Amino acid sequence: MLGEAAPLRIVPGLADAKGYSFMDEDGRYLRHKDYRLRFDADNGTELFERDATFLARPASGAGRVRLESLNYPGRFIRHRHHQLWLDKDQDTSAFRADSTFKSATS
Repeated sequence: MLGEAAPLRIVPGLADAKGYSFMDEDGRYLRHKDYRLRFDADNGTELFERDATFLARPASGAGRVRLESLNYPGRFIRHRHHQLWLDKDQDTSAFRADSTFKSATS
C-alpha cells in the first residue's frame, strides 16, 4: 500500500564489509543512479556494488547516523520531496536533519 514502510534487510556492504547495503523483500538493493536512490537487482558489476554500499557516519543525537556513499565520498543519503537522493554534504541544520536517520541498533 502506498505510504507504508517496506521492510529492509541490512547486510554487509557489497563493496566493503565495513559498510552497509540495504535489500528489499524482493532481493533488490538500494543503490544510487544519477544521484537518486532506487532499488535494482544486483547485476554483479563493481560499479553496482559501490553504488549500493554506504558507510555509517556519526550524527548528532543518540542512535542517529548519516549514510555516506562509498564511491562518492562527501555525498550522503538525504530525503527531499519524499524521495531519497545522494547529495553533497552541506553545513546547514536543514541538510543535517534531512540526512540523519535512526540507527537500526537503537
